[in-house]
Amino acid sequence: MNKLNINLKEVSWRSAVKNVYVFGILAIFIIVFTAISPRFIGGPSLAYIIQNAAPLLVVALPATLLMISGNIDLSVGSIVACAGVIMAMLSREGMAAWLAVLIVAVIGMGVGWINGLLVSGLKINSVIATLVMNYVLLGVAKMLCGDTIPYVKGVQDDFSFIGRSKIEGWPVAIFFVIAAIAIFVILQKKSALGKYSFAIGGNRDASTLAGLNTGRMVWILYLIVGIAAGIGGCLMASNQGIGNALSGSGFELDVIIAILIGGTSWAGGEGSVVRTIVGVFILTVLTIGLNMAGVPSFYQFIVKGGVLIAAVYLDKIVKEKISA
Repeated sequence: MNKLNINLKEVSWRSAVKNVYVFGILAIFIIVFTAISPRFIGGPSLAYIIQNAAPLLVVALPATLLMISGNIDLSVGSIVACAGVIMAMLSREGMAAWLAVLIVAVIGMGVGWINGLLVSGLKINSVIATLVMNYVLLGVAKMLCGDTIPYVKGVQDDFSFIGRSKIEGWPVAIFFVIAAIAIFVILQKKSALGKYSFAIGGNRDASTLAGLNTGRMVWILYLIVGIAAGIGGCLMASNQGIGNALSGSGFELDVIIAILIGGTSWAGGEGSVVRTIVGVFILTVLTIGLNMAGVPSFYQFIVKGGVLIAAVYLDKIVKEKISA
């Protein structure tokens, strides 16, 4: 019992420290980019930041629960790309945007079901299984677009509604953001699925011995991530105005960076949906700030890689110092 109390105290202290440095990093980035470019505060408004953060946030929140369970989905980038291409194709054929989003969400759920089958049913390592799926779906997205160009144009006017349109000055995407935050905060803090995610990530064998159907829980998490990636792909494509087979390139890395910046453990068993929200906005502010500063895109990839390494190392230092 004493050992359990010590472990709980360590987790609580780590969580408190992570809360401080995550919000601190966001504040530092805002200050730095404002100093570099005074129009940073006046230019990209909160609405603009939310609009750009929406696809990443919608996908990163369920992916956080998945990582807490000790698993990962590297196929989300290609799911996002496929979702945008399929939505654009449906729109080009005359389908209403809202119906296309529903169909794409179901397709995303189907991909999540396959990922769950590979990981929970066939017991394939989640990194390998979803990496393979990532390549498969990238091929599918390019195939759907055809050989000549990697994107789908000729969409209807309502195609850009969820990605670009505003209601009373606020982007429609904010409603997806609010819904995603509400759903996954409640799932983590109040639902059995959220609690079981921590249990599975902390000690899967012990969870199984305790009677928990760990395979089913992980499978459900992959289904949810698939649905979210489908919706996130629709948001991204709608914002861009086309379905682009290459739009998901590097997206899975952005998801991982946002989650790890938020202090979720790569090994599972520890994490926070709320801190992932902050992590998403850190990454979005970083991207917008670098663009405004005129930093070339290839340098931005280098910066993001550095941020990822820093996040992992900082998490390691926090664990070591508090456990010492």
